[in-house]
Amino acid sequence: MTIINLIKYCLIALLVYFIICNVVIFIFAKQKPAANADTLVVLGSQVVGTPAQAPLTLQIRLNTAINYLQNNPNTKVIVCGGQGPDESATEASVMAKYLIDNGINAARVYQEDQSKRTAEQFIFANRVLPLGRTVVVTNDFHILRSIMLAKRSGINDVSGLSAPLSFNNGDRYVALIREPLALANSWLFDHPSNNTKPAN
Repeated sequence: MTIINLIKYCLIALLVYFIICNVVIFIFAKQKPAANADTLVVLGSQVVGTPAQAPLTLQIRLNTAINYLQNNPNTKVIVCGGQGPDESATEASVMAKYLIDNGINAARVYQEDQSKRTAEQFIFANRVLPLGRTVVVTNDFHILRSIMLAKRSGINDVSGLSAPLSFNNGDRYVALIREPLALANSWLFDHPSNNTKPAN
């Protein structure tokens, strides 16, 4: 087999992986979340500006969470995400403010503001509040990896609530490339441990 043929077969195999993976990701995102969960966990993503604000993709997650919380009034919510070097506030604080500004009682809103990666968010969230029956809110492309990491973190009674992105949202197309790679990386290397230490 020549080098050119080997490269060709590798590219074909990679293309097939991306296609199959994206199909599985978006089928998995169609699952129904449990009703009356103990805790809704809203996963963070980068916030922008000074003062920091939630960009559209994160707003879609938060609006999905608001709808669930309005229909399940006994469910508490934990918003997740620390502060990156290019962020002017923690993701959790921006998300909490958004929920409260949009009618969610502040007494129901808890913040996990130490995590830097999805693999850390469930461990740290479970320290803020015992999660119990958990529903995870994130964008559709992120549900499969998030549920996998939640279960690896010891949260077994968990389901996903998808915040779908429209086809005119550029993040959806970025995710078609990024998420299959992130899923493979998480499957191989992300094994959250209860010994994970939050940042000081």
